[in-house]
Amino acid sequence: MTDKSSMILFTIGYEGKDIEEYVQVLEENMVKVVVDVRRNPISRKYGFSKTRMREMLASEGIDYMHIPKLGIESVRRRSLKTRADYNALFLWYENEVLEKEKVALEEIINRITSEKRVALTCFEADPTLCHRSKISKKISEIASASLKLIHL
Repeated sequence: MTDKSSMILFTIGYEGKDIEEYVQVLEENMVKVVVDVRRNPISRKYGFSKTRMREMLASEGIDYMHIPKLGIESVRRRSLKTRADYNALFLWYENEVLEKEKVALEEIINRITSEKRVALTCFEADPTLCHRSKISKKISEIASASLKLIHL
């Protein structure tokens, strides 16, 4: 647990968690806003599709934002098998998506500034296998030095 006045950008994947466990981790870390960075916020896993997730988070006092522009099309993710595949995808993502989506990144930074505790979310448990690690890295580069980054 960290000081609640600190500006913190968390990242969290829901792989391997049920919705109750996921929300509990957010509550334990006093997260105020969850930013869903999936292109299509649909999941076969109960509780993790957009509407249900928003409802569950709202019931615990956590805001939900969906920014589909920061997601990656499923067709680009289908053939990922090796670390080299992921590296190539993430290089493309950093150069082609993040460089063009400065407004979306500023929107997240504004929420961090106002709410202090924001979490980027996607599926993968391992942030190194998820584009949210690239988003958080870019936000850390843009935002103030006082921003902490924590992968939950």
